[in-house]
Amino acid sequence: MKKLLKVKIPAKAISSYPIFIDSGLMKNIRLWLPKHSENMVIITDTQVQKLFAKKLQETLKKYTKKITLLAFKSGESSKNYKTIQTLTEKILQRRFGRDTVLLAVGGGVVGDLAGFIAATYMRGIPYIQMPTTLLSMVDSSIGGKTGINTPQGKNLIGAFWQPSVVVTDIDCLKTLPKIHLINGLIEALKMFLTNDKKSFYYAEKNIDDILSLQKNILINTISRALRIKASIVTLDEKEKNARMILNFGHTIGHAIENITQYKMLHGYAVALGIMVEAKISEILGILSNENYEIIYRIFTKFNISGKKLKTLNIDKLILATKSDKKNRTGKVRYVLLKNIGDIYKKDKQYVHSVSDRIVKKAILTVRNSFPTRS
Repeated sequence: MKKLLKVKIPAKAISSYPIFIDSGLMKNIRLWLPKHSENMVIITDTQVQKLFAKKLQETLKKYTKKITLLAFKSGESSKNYKTIQTLTEKILQRRFGRDTVLLAVGGGVVGDLAGFIAATYMRGIPYIQMPTTLLSMVDSSIGGKTGINTPQGKNLIGAFWQPSVVVTDIDCLKTLPKIHLINGLIEALKMFLTNDKKSFYYAEKNIDDILSLQKNILINTISRALRIKASIVTLDEKEKNARMILNFGHTIGHAIENITQYKMLHGYAVALGIMVEAKISEILGILSNENYEIIYRIFTKFNISGKKLKTLNIDKLILATKSDKKNRTGKVRYVLLKNIGDIYKKDKQYVHSVSDRIVKKAILTVRNSFPTRS
């Protein structure tokens, strides 16, 4: 009889990391820089390099022995294998070892790429997230999701790799045009719609102050979103079940990004996805029409309406949902909304199969109709 051997791997230790949120953090290096950060690689894009990263590199030289800055062309189109390979080889050529800390300075694309490199470089090294957009501040900078896009879909290749520190300097937002602030606020609204009714109405009431970067309200809004995400990630780090809540609006949103070749900003695509997926919830008798109209109206404040769906081929859009990461046994699954701040659960499941017929009906309804209540 052959002997069966077992490999006993120690249980994973409980880990945590701090999130700093304030103005002036890029200058106040000592507040957040971890110990043993003598060797650092800053990863950024060409736009953020000019705005922040180059100056940050000069400041960090006082605290490091060896530091280099690597930048790639800004934009979603760079989130691919080629960029990963180019950056990784440059780090190897400069002979950085396992004692290296990566510092991701930029938006979601930078964070996803840098995090993926950190997860795979020499089988894993620590990294710091320094988000510079509202979208990355409220969402992608925490939770450890990293990855790249492929022709088959968004973020289908990647790893879960948690950062060591997240440094959120709201001064970075001063350089962003309003469209990018809206882009990030939409993700915060998604958090509130699925988890926190009070925060949804707080954000709705303070939209103008948030977009004008009123410090206290802005920090409060970001903090509310991060508390929600942190609590969900703690419960379900690797998206086995509960973390799928964060994908509300993303099944359709990612499909829109895919068929438009990422020409639409992520938040705007998610807003359309939220409209459609909320309408699916209404058609299935889960969400009231009154609540659907509240959701629809908040996006019209950003000049986002169902009309934007008229430029998209519905069959291609539905086909693109077949590559969604939540799918099982060939069935497309959606996060459905029960109420403002409350998602629909059945049999302890947070996502549910929906037929293409219902999805198509929802898309057609959203793009051809408007709320009736004022």
